[in-house]
Amino acid sequence: MADPILSRRQWIGGALAAAAVPRMAMADDRERRSRAEGNLLIYSNMAEYNWQPIVTGLRRRYPWLRVDTLDMGPTEVFERYYAETSAGRRSADIIVSSAPDAWLRFAGQQQIAAHRSLEDAALPGWSKPLPGLHTLSADPMVMVYNKALLPPQMRPRGLRQLAAIAAANPRKFRHRITTYDAEVHALAYAVQWAAISAGRPGGWDLMAKLSPYVRVESGGATMLDKVTVGEYLAGYHISAVTVLPKMRDKGRAEIVSWELCADGTPVVPRGIAVTRKARNPASAALALDFMLGRTGQIAAAQGGLTPYRHDVGEREVPYLTLDGIARRIGRDNLVMVGYDHRMVAQNAAFIRKWDSIFKRFDG
Repeated sequence: MADPILSRRQWIGGALAAAAVPRMAMADDRERRSRAEGNLLIYSNMAEYNWQPIVTGLRRRYPWLRVDTLDMGPTEVFERYYAETSAGRRSADIIVSSAPDAWLRFAGQQQIAAHRSLEDAALPGWSKPLPGLHTLSADPMVMVYNKALLPPQMRPRGLRQLAAIAAANPRKFRHRITTYDAEVHALAYAVQWAAISAGRPGGWDLMAKLSPYVRVESGGATMLDKVTVGEYLAGYHISAVTVLPKMRDKGRAEIVSWELCADGTPVVPRGIAVTRKARNPASAALALDFMLGRTGQIAAAQGGLTPYRHDVGEREVPYLTLDGIARRIGRDNLVMVGYDHRMVAQNAAFIRKWDSIFKRFDG
C-alpha cells in the first residue's frame, strides 16, 4: 500500500511543477518577443541615480534590452503620454509615478494595459490597487533638520514635537520650517491630503499651529539643500527617495540628520504599469516583473527606493524596508497614501483650505 504522506507530497510536488510550466512558458514567450522589439521607454518621477542600479540589473538579466528613462514631474508623466498618444506619436511603454490621484484618472481613461505580473503571488494585496497597476516601492516621507544650528534639545523626532519646539522659540523658527506645497503637484497633494485626513500626527489644527513657521516648496532636493545651508532649520514630509541618497554627498551628513516622523510617517506607493499603447509590450512586461521581483527590489533599494516585499531584509539594502520602518515607529504610525477617490473629489476644497493656512503668512 502506498505511503499516504509520500503520496500527498508527490501530489503537491506535481501540482507545483504543473503550475510552473505555464509561468515558464509565458516568461520564455515574453523573452522571445522582447528580442524583436526596440528600446524600452520609461517615464517616471525618478532621477537617473535612482534608476541606475535597476537598469544595470535589467541589462544583466536581459543583455539585449535597451532602456531609456525620462525624469519628469509625477503628473507630467501622464500629461506627456496623453499629448503624444493623442497625436499618434511614440510614448512611454512603462509609467512610474508616485501620484495616486493621477493614476486614478489614468485608469479611468483605460490607459493601463491588462498586465498580470508573474510576481503577483509574492506581492501583498495592497500593492496591486487597480487592474494592471503595481507598486514599485513604498517610500516614506521623512523629517530633516540642521543639527549644526539646532542643539540636541531642539532636534525633533515627530511633527507634534517640532510644532511645540517652534512655538517655544518663535523668533528662531519663523519661516524656517519647510514642506511640500500641496498645490504644486500630485505627489505633494497626495502626501499632505493623506496625512491630514488620517490625523496622524495631526489634522488641520496641527497645520494651523505650524503655519507661522512654515514656507512651502515644490521640490525635495530644494528643501534638503536649503536645510543644509541653514535657510531652513527643519523640513517634514520630504521624500526619502530624494533625501537618503543625497546624504552621501560630501559633508552633508555632518550638517543634516533625518528621522522617520515617530507620530505619523506618510508612505507613498510608487505606482508602475505598462501602458495600453506601449510599442514594446513584451520588453515592458519583462522589466516590470524584474522590478517587482526580489532581485529588482534590492536593485531599486540601491537607488534609494524602499522595498516592501517581506523576503527583502534590512541587511540586504542600504537604507530602509517597509517592514523595517514599521518595526521602528510601529505599524499604527504608518500613514499609507492610498488610491482613494475622495482624494480626487476633495482636491479643490482641500487646496483652498491649505492656501488659507499656509499662504497668508507669505512675504
